[in-house]
Amino acid sequence: MTTQTDLSYTVDTYADAEGCRAYLVIDKDSKQALAIDPRLDQVAAIEATLQQRGAQLIGAIDTHTHADHLSGVEELARRTGSKYYAHTKSKRTHVVQRVHEHTELPLGQTSVQLLPAPGHTPDSVAILVGDHLFTGDALFVGGAGRVDFPGGSPEELYETFQRFGGLPAHTIVMPGHVYGTAETSTLFEEQRSNPLYAQKDRSALVAQLSGEAEPPDNMMAILRHNMGQVPDSPTVSAKDAEMLKRSRADLVLLDVRTPAEYAGEHIDGAKLIPLDRLSERKSELQDARQIIVVCRSGSRAQLAADQLQGLRGKVQVLEGGMLAWNAAGLPTKLGAKRTLPLDRQVQLTIGTFALLGTLAGAFLSPWALIVPAFMGAGLVFAGATGFCGLALVMGRMPWNRVAGLDQGATCSTGAKSACAAPVAKSACAAPAAKSACAAPVKKA
Repeated sequence: MTTQTDLSYTVDTYADAEGCRAYLVIDKDSKQALAIDPRLDQVAAIEATLQQRGAQLIGAIDTHTHADHLSGVEELARRTGSKYYAHTKSKRTHVVQRVHEHTELPLGQTSVQLLPAPGHTPDSVAILVGDHLFTGDALFVGGAGRVDFPGGSPEELYETFQRFGGLPAHTIVMPGHVYGTAETSTLFEEQRSNPLYAQKDRSALVAQLSGEAEPPDNMMAILRHNMGQVPDSPTVSAKDAEMLKRSRADLVLLDVRTPAEYAGEHIDGAKLIPLDRLSERKSELQDARQIIVVCRSGSRAQLAADQLQGLRGKVQVLEGGMLAWNAAGLPTKLGAKRTLPLDRQVQLTIGTFALLGTLAGAFLSPWALIVPAFMGAGLVFAGATGFCGLALVMGRMPWNRVAGLDQGATCSTGAKSACAAPVAKSACAAPAAKSACAAPVKKA
């Protein structure tokens, strides 16, 4: 984190390895703060800054709907009790305070004004705070945001540049991404050295920006999250879960399979609490803010999720379990294949007793038919209620236990990357780099 100071406010910058930039503006006198473009994994750091400065967050806003990383605006607003702003053109589905171009936001004695900045997306805005212009993905140092996303328009980006041109030349450019360039610039410097911003011919700029590039990884999943279409679902897809795993440091992936199944293969960083031990170890999850429950196919995970209702954190089930995770080609941590999955053990046990009981009833005594009838009744009960007592019994068998794994041992949840779209080629970058949000420029 870096800090810039001015006569009336400070600007803290939060950087990440993939080029994204988030900002926290604090009015010195009132200690009121505004968060701009916070990523989900940066929420804790911003909270820490607020506490250190004795500042109160009164608002959080994204300059546009991000397609390359998970937004932390909603989470930050929820944790701090601040207002959650979104553009009138934003497709965000949750209740937010809508703002439009030219809206002025309160921040003590500091002037905060929204400026229309479409081109990268229809809901793009720039935020002018004193002499600082937070340009989002409209203007980068040395380049501009790409315009080949849905709703992007090179013609509108040209108009945005003309609008920026009406601001004082000393205005400081604070971009939403930095890709191998200076952290900040001024409108004067961009006019002098940025080939896109300096282009005054509309048709020439449109021609330069007419190229296309690969979309960011997981773009549709990221957009669903950032538009509020994921968090309230009781289940989460494998790709969405993997995206959240890499982006949320406070996410708990809870594996409720047997220790032997876990030892054979599991998601790296998942915490093991077997289903039959969950009630006695539920307290270990009291502080979790979000839990995704994992089993082989999803059935045991749903039972576990039912037990976890009432916890402070949000509880979701990995839809399709490990089968769906593997089908999506997502990474796992492999170990020794010690035993069959529990559901197959149950199937083999029921099938064996049903077969033996039927044979015994046919050749030895009709009373033996009680066995397959009992097994059938058990299956009906399991199908009707979702509860399988035999599975719990089988889970306690010695071959399903692994020393050290079912005695409260856990694995920390690691995030490989803060950004949900971990692309080697940055997703929003400028023409200086092949990046995920930058404009792929055609040479004249």
